[in-house]
Amino acid sequence: MPSPPQVKMDATGDRQPSPPAVDMRNVSLNEINALIKSGVDGLLDVVPYMPTATINPSAAADAGDVKVDYLGQIEGLIEFRKSRHEDTAFLERVLSNVTRLDGMALPTKLDVMA
Repeated sequence: MPSPPQVKMDATGDRQPSPPAVDMRNVSLNEINALIKSGVDGLLDVVPYMPTATINPSAAADAGDVKVDYLGQIEGLIEFRKSRHEDTAFLERVLSNVTRLDGMALPTKLDVMA
């Protein structure tokens, strides 16, 4: 069940709902896409894995709403590469970047006509 939006007071004392925050442990491709379109960099360095069994083949549009543990996927990939004694420096930089984005506000709808 999604948590209700937090409410902040603006300078005039009016209540303004806070935009929803990104949870990189429970994020959809649509949310990642919104971040990319708003100018957030580095989210395509490691593309989230979407298990095909969770996607309804007759409703491809629904695939963008499937939630994945993006941080967990990157952490798992780092652990796997470490177990094979492979270099993980790039993945650790990606993890640091994605961790920095965890909890940031999702951008409001973008005006693509501008």
